[in-house]
Amino acid sequence: MDPLSTIASTIAIIQAISSTYQAIQRLRGLPETFNEVNRYLPLAQKSLDQARNGLRGVDLDESTRKAIEPVINDCQEKAKALLEIFQEVDKAKNHAGGQSAFGTPRALMLCFRKANQVQTLMQDILRGLEALAINQSFRTATQAQVDKLKQAIEEFSLRGDYEARKMAILKTFRTLPYQDRKNRNPDRVPGTCEWFINHNLFQQWRESNSSNMLWVSADPGCGKSVLAKYLVDEVLRTTESRTTCYFFFKDDFDDQKSARNALRCILHQLFTQREILFSDRIVKELEAHGTHLTGSFDELWDILVMASQDENAGEIVCILDAFDECEDQERSMFAEALCKLYRVRNTFNLKFLITSRPHGTIRQGFQPLDIPGLPVVRLSGESEAEMEKIAREINIYIIARVRSIQTTLHLDPNEGEFLLQGLLRVTNRTYLWVHLTLDLVQRDIDIDKTGIAKAVSCLPSTVHDAYERILNRSHNPKEAEKLLHIIVAAARPLTLEEMAVALALRQNHRSFKDLALKSDKRFREYVRDLCGLFVTIIDSKIYLLHQTAREFLVQDGPPESHNSHLVWKSSLQARESHRILCEICVWYLLFIEFETPPLDENGILSQYLPEHVFLDYSAKNWAFHYRASDIEGGAIVDSLPTICDAKSKRCLTWFRIYWENTQTDFPQNFTTLMIASYFGVQQVVESLLKEGNVEVNSVDCTYRRSALSWASENGFDGIVKLLIKHPKLHKHLTKLRFRKGIEVDARDRYGRTPLSYAAWNGHTTVAEWLVKAGARIDLGDEIGGTPISYALCSGHEAIADQLMRGSSADAVDTARGQLILSAAAKGHGTIVERLLEKGANIEAADSDDDRTPLWAAAGNGHEAVVRLLLEKGANTEAASSEGRTPLWAAARYGRKAVERLL
Repeated sequence: MDPLSTIASTIAIIQAISSTYQAIQRLRGLPETFNEVNRYLPLAQKSLDQARNGLRGVDLDESTRKAIEPVINDCQEKAKALLEIFQEVDKAKNHAGGQSAFGTPRALMLCFRKANQVQTLMQDILRGLEALAINQSFRTATQAQVDKLKQAIEEFSLRGDYEARKMAILKTFRTLPYQDRKNRNPDRVPGTCEWFINHNLFQQWRESNSSNMLWVSADPGCGKSVLAKYLVDEVLRTTESRTTCYFFFKDDFDDQKSARNALRCILHQLFTQREILFSDRIVKELEAHGTHLTGSFDELWDILVMASQDENAGEIVCILDAFDECEDQERSMFAEALCKLYRVRNTFNLKFLITSRPHGTIRQGFQPLDIPGLPVVRLSGESEAEMEKIAREINIYIIARVRSIQTTLHLDPNEGEFLLQGLLRVTNRTYLWVHLTLDLVQRDIDIDKTGIAKAVSCLPSTVHDAYERILNRSHNPKEAEKLLHIIVAAARPLTLEEMAVALALRQNHRSFKDLALKSDKRFREYVRDLCGLFVTIIDSKIYLLHQTAREFLVQDGPPESHNSHLVWKSSLQARESHRILCEICVWYLLFIEFETPPLDENGILSQYLPEHVFLDYSAKNWAFHYRASDIEGGAIVDSLPTICDAKSKRCLTWFRIYWENTQTDFPQNFTTLMIASYFGVQQVVESLLKEGNVEVNSVDCTYRRSALSWASENGFDGIVKLLIKHPKLHKHLTKLRFRKGIEVDARDRYGRTPLSYAAWNGHTTVAEWLVKAGARIDLGDEIGGTPISYALCSGHEAIADQLMRGSSADAVDTARGQLILSAAAKGHGTIVERLLEKGANIEAADSDDDRTPLWAAAGNGHEAVVRLLLEKGANTEAASSEGRTPLWAAARYGRKAVERLL
């Protein structure tokens, strides 16, 4: 194609991009990069028009043609690629029935995935047009036009860097596949969930234009998670004015029990659905705190509230399912944050809908909100009136299931009606009981009228009876028990491939070649035959059917007097489950394949791991299962020195795979003592110290941290005690050899001591040992953080109290002064109050700028802390070194409520 034709074609493509943008511009949450492209499309078209005008009637010589053709062709190819992306987004938007007012998850995720590519393509087009404009053979553009192109390229470059930083932050929030976890739950049967949707309390909560909370409680098996999924997917979908986020807690896996993970996932959904809320202010806040912020519940919560206060926020709805399955301590933090939010009237509209069992601990957590007039409502699904409505809907579910079974098993109308009436006669029916019971009926291959009569006459009376019958049907109870041990102990859901390896693995296996593995399809059927409906397979991952299945199986507390007919109930002990999985992981890591050259720093995990099924799980979780099993001796313990040998190829391989999960630089020159201390392998640490041929104070070359530092951060008090108390005098052969004692205040690359790490992570016993060994409480790191400041700023007040006991008055006063400033700046009112009670100076001034706690709280908009400090007599006229008062700080940063207080 000649240059003129290529330019004309490119102009047509640019116009098509502009037209497509008009179709997608109202997609809420569209990344700013797409808007930037549209902004510069007219400049690109004008530059192409000028180039076309300059070429008309010109007889190009060969050298000029060779100079400009590659540039023009490249612009055309880049424009085509850009148009394809815009059209792909438009297609994804229309996939949800042409709803252009808000972004479908598919369209938005596509936008975010393609944003960097869009930016690069447009930048390349502009660079090409600039090269064309300044070509000495024919200057087609004015200097002003060239300057505009240069400015556009520069702005795109800056925008690209900023967008890349935002994407990196956003990536840290997606800690688990929250959509997949939601979709584990089945869809509702038409006609069910109506008791809730039509309830006046839900209607009032839904129609409210201000922040409020609705707590929905109901007994197990009543369909709370199905209801929550229905609300997310249909009733409360994201719209032009509403953004809906969610998190489904599950007790199965640690990452799904975490309140921090819940907030991370909610923020990820919020910022991908409504990018305008991912403001410069929030980006700066996140970047200022670094990776530490995403591990802090309080700071994640502050980001959510900050985003909700944005004038563009509209209504934000957060649905939390199975709140009772959140880890106890983190659930208390979440409840406290909700209480703090709803104790006062807010001008923004942040709503929470929470489902849970009717646990007393949850009720107590929300007790501060149990005051008339506060925007918090509890809808008790276990009340008599609501249970009656739920029971009617369960009948609708039973009728629908029976009709389906009638069709599947070719039952005649009389047989179907007989089965239906038999089910309806059972009292205290739940959705879960119906699901299990009908599965038992449906799996009976001899079903006929006689079989139905027999089945109806002995239906399981409870969910536990149904579980017992399902497991009693297993063709191999011993193998079923092992499978269930693995599922209940697993740190994450195992895939079918991984479970096949785990079940097949034996102690005498030395290589992959020794395993007799079934195909995926055969193994799926094998699992179903082993455990029936007790387990479920979703997206090739294996789960227990329901939280009550775990409660049925796992012994909680001391053994109970056993109901003779429930053999499977409480048949699994958690320690035994972890022991079984620990053995499997260690046996796997001992395979001869891992004695070969290791996965080095240039190795690509995405290529290496699929070739070694179960390596990812074993590498990341063997130590967790070892610690949870409390194994004291035997073949596994004897194998641990081999696993932890830092000089071996085997150790380097699994340790590199494990470390990838931390998303930090891989530590160079880790010793065996560091490996054992980091992972809490006490027997190996003890053995190394007894041998005496180990340098306890050696540090790695990346973070400059010792074994004591790593053990302190991870809370392994037994190892910390061993390292501190290891003998100074060691007899080796016939000579006495003196060894240097442990350096309890050894500073790492950041100037941080082992005590700082222990305090930061709330490890009270570790902190005790370190203080007894002489660790200083006032050693600051490169950012001025001390052990006490880390304890208080992380909410570990008990450790802070412990650290301040027995310290010199000056050290305590200095620490308290630093801490009250930090706590006031971060809005930790309870900590400020506690510090004042302990004698902290209310007028403690920052050594750099003389700002007082009141100044810090006012500038950051912490109304409750400002009110507390004023009540305690803080000086409102205490100015900073620049002569600025707390009132000035409140006005400067737009803290209207604080201004009124001052």
